[in-house]
Amino acid sequence: MRYKAVVFDLDGTLVDSAPDMRRAINGMLEERGRRTLSLPEAVSFVGSGARILVQRSLRATGGIADEEAGLARFLELYETGVDHETTIYPGVMEMLSDLRAAGLALALCTNKPEGPARVLCDHLGLLPFFPVLVGGDTLPVLKPDPAPLHHAIAGLGVAPEDVLFVGDSSTDYATAQAAGIDFAFVEGGYQSRPIPDFAPTYQVTRPALVGPLVLNG
Repeated sequence: MRYKAVVFDLDGTLVDSAPDMRRAINGMLEERGRRTLSLPEAVSFVGSGARILVQRSLRATGGIADEEAGLARFLELYETGVDHETTIYPGVMEMLSDLRAAGLALALCTNKPEGPARVLCDHLGLLPFFPVLVGGDTLPVLKPDPAPLHHAIAGLGVAPEDVLFVGDSSTDYATAQAAGIDFAFVEGGYQSRPIPDFAPTYQVTRPALVGPLVLNG
């Protein structure tokens, strides 16, 4: 096999979590007398961490005010129901099982705060696959800074050249480029706009195809 380890993004890559994030952000907005976001609008704000999601949501509904309180309330609402409507994409559990059975080391590198990410993965049965989980607040910086991805790779104890990073967004692509890591782009996630000068190492139509890509490559 070409790779010894695979690092995955979470939201939009392994799980469709946008409905629960929208529920929480809309709860925060409603309490402030703001309009609520449609699902496509909420999806377009996802990917750069909880703070940016809150900033974008506030800006789109009347302007940024009380950002810290809004962020705290969003996280509170989100953590009370991280898996109410969140679903694992088809074939993901089987794909992860196949990779683990083949001896691949697996990690998560997400901009979702580490606490909610762990709770969500635990509730969905994903956590046992990932001995290393790097969240948006694990380090002082988030993706697309390469530090979170390098941190995940270091936790797995493998060389960077032996790692494939899998994600669904321009943020993930920029992270892989900055880190010098091979990248597999998963279509159908939360990337709503074309990515300029896009040249991923691989591109798959659904996350389940990462398994055959790695195991047969």
